[in-house]
Amino acid sequence: MLDAREFGDAVAMLYEAAAVPEVWPTAIARLAQIAGCTGGLLFAHSDLGTNWVTCEKFAPVFERFMEQGWMNRNARMAGLLAHGGTGFITDHDLFTDEELECVPLYTDFMRPEGYGWGTATHVRAASGENIVFTLERKFDLGPVSRREVEVLDGIRPHLARAAVLASKLQMQRAQASLDSFERAGSPAALIGAQGNVTATNPSFEALLGQVIIRARNKIALEDDRANKLIQKALADLARDRFGDTRSIPVPRRDDSPAFILHVLPIRRQAHDIFSRAQAMLVVTTSDRSMRIETSLLCELYDLTRAEATVANRILEGLSVNEIAGDHRVSRETVRSQVKKILAKTGCRSQADFVRRLAPLAKSP
Repeated sequence: MLDAREFGDAVAMLYEAAAVPEVWPTAIARLAQIAGCTGGLLFAHSDLGTNWVTCEKFAPVFERFMEQGWMNRNARMAGLLAHGGTGFITDHDLFTDEELECVPLYTDFMRPEGYGWGTATHVRAASGENIVFTLERKFDLGPVSRREVEVLDGIRPHLARAAVLASKLQMQRAQASLDSFERAGSPAALIGAQGNVTATNPSFEALLGQVIIRARNKIALEDDRANKLIQKALADLARDRFGDTRSIPVPRRDDSPAFILHVLPIRRQAHDIFSRAQAMLVVTTSDRSMRIETSLLCELYDLTRAEATVANRILEGLSVNEIAGDHRVSRETVRSQVKKILAKTGCRSQADFVRRLAPLAKSP
């Protein structure tokens, strides 16, 4: 019988992916290879939405799956979640051959795509997410065997721990960002995919009154004009219609001072399926702006410290040549760092980057 201990490289990849999301596609591809499958995917689903990552080979198929709306009529997923098992299950654990001929997911999508057999498992995280891992096999190769399932079951505890660890690490990173703003003296809150507040720092809670938290943690502002602006900003953000920081003036209320509420988009790493924040709300008073700490840039955008340093020099208005001269490195090195900064922050150009982050940068 095959022994899961033979696949130490696959287990190591899973734990590496928990900390470095870019490794997930490779880890998924390796598990697919072990199971005799073509590809696979990992996704995290909750009331806040669905994030997913897949190996390169299977990505186009899953993109069509999502575009055609199969996630909302996925009989296999419904069966998996209802099954209640603690291991990998196959199509035949959910359906008979006769039933498979009547399930639209198979007849109208999987088989026309050349697939139709697979195996999957799911883990219920403490955060409430359903973390689902599925491997897909070409139809002409036949069903996934019980022998292959046994091997995957040997690896599954590591997969579950890695996925839960990745989710916890994201929560810790989000809290670290909020703590950085707290140390800088600025109230801040994280906004999730549905426009709801997912976390705040203590300073932000002191604004309640001017800031209103409604049902399902939806945020609003007491001032009508400011509230219309933030609702539009969040609606545009949900539709990916803006990439710059939006700065919204909020007037004083009784003894509470006026402030500026900045809506800072957060660009999730492409393979980081456990990131639930789409924006950070940061408050500054009208008479001072905030310095962007190097550590904060690293936390928000996964920049290296060297990249964060270059990012701050760009915000100061320095050119690539000037940065290279000041840091005694080549222009090519700085250009490479700038490209990585733009990619990680989702900006099209240095000017775009400055427009997005300038409202949060303190003048020297």
